[in-house]
Amino acid sequence: MPITLERLRRLATLDLGVLDEVRLDASATLPAVLVALGSIAMLGLGGWFWWIASGLGERWPVFLKSVVLGTGFAGAAWIVWLIVAYIVLNRLAHVALDVGALLRAAGFAALPLSLALLMAIRPVAFGIGLTALAAWVATTQVALQRTSGRTGGEVVVANLAGFAAWAVIMSLLASATNQTAPGPFLAESIWEAVTSGKVTFLP
Repeated sequence: MPITLERLRRLATLDLGVLDEVRLDASATLPAVLVALGSIAMLGLGGWFWWIASGLGERWPVFLKSVVLGTGFAGAAWIVWLIVAYIVLNRLAHVALDVGALLRAAGFAALPLSLALLMAIRPVAFGIGLTALAAWVATTQVALQRTSGRTGGEVVVANLAGFAAWAVIMSLLASATNQTAPGPFLAESIWEAVTSGKVTFLP
């Protein structure tokens, strides 16, 4: 635990050498998964804080759906992201990644999602949520590069393909009546409610 906390502290100060350390450290597999799930939970909490600050109803049902269930679904979709990235990179660059190393590096690379807690600041909530997601994509890109030993465009394509799969799954989970998706995707559920006529505005 002290080693993991120290690595998180260093990663928070943009010491990306941590990703090299954990990909080579088999004992960091479980901590990496916990960091990823914890960071995704922070994304869910941030979206829930925004929901509360916006004065929207169903506070605790949304907490259960978006934070609790949303973390589980988003975590599973994160594994899909890594699988897609693995397959695309293997096809484009004929690189067989070390699955354990990728899982460890990508797990710690999810730390920027904790920025989403600041979505409680309602005037800039959506921008903060998008920034957290963008930072996550960027650090996952570094994790893929460090794990594959490549820095070319094929790594970018692989990472973006994986993220696209994750984002599509999250969008499918965010509906007008079912907010089972974390962070900014709660806003999508409200937009669907408005455009589907489930929410009306009085003149």
